[in-house]
Amino acid sequence: MMQELVRFNSRVYVFILSDQGRIMGMKEHWHGVDLNKLPGGGQNLGEGMLECLDREIREEFSLWTPLEYHHLYTPTHCFSSRFRPEEQLILNYFHTGEHTSERAWELNPAEGENLLGIEWLPLEPESAQWFTLETDRNAFLALLKKLGH
Repeated sequence: MMQELVRFNSRVYVFILSDQGRIMGMKEHWHGVDLNKLPGGGQNLGEGMLECLDREIREEFSLWTPLEYHHLYTPTHCFSSRFRPEEQLILNYFHTGEHTSERAWELNPAEGENLLGIEWLPLEPESAQWFTLETDRNAFLALLKKLGH
């Protein structure tokens, strides 16, 4: 039986495409768990999805480039947070409209021990397994389909 959910947690993530035909993945330490995930995070009350992505990028990176975002994927089934079971997650995935230089990105050291590194992944179906969470894997496969890979 599913625990009664008491609140929603809206989260927004982005596939950053590089000029070398790869996407950025991030390694993070969150609630005692190492995660392979996408840039992005939780949406604040009163904040739009694109505003959230801009804020998260500015927080997570000391070196970055401005981006244009396009909606890609929203899971349609209900599921709770891995870290807070009382929260129902609402996830939205975006991708960048343009390609960026991989050298134009550097993690923000002020974020401390939580941000462990950046990895640039090839746009191949096998790369889906790199992601820790199933929803990220599904979004990556949706990106490949959209790009005709």
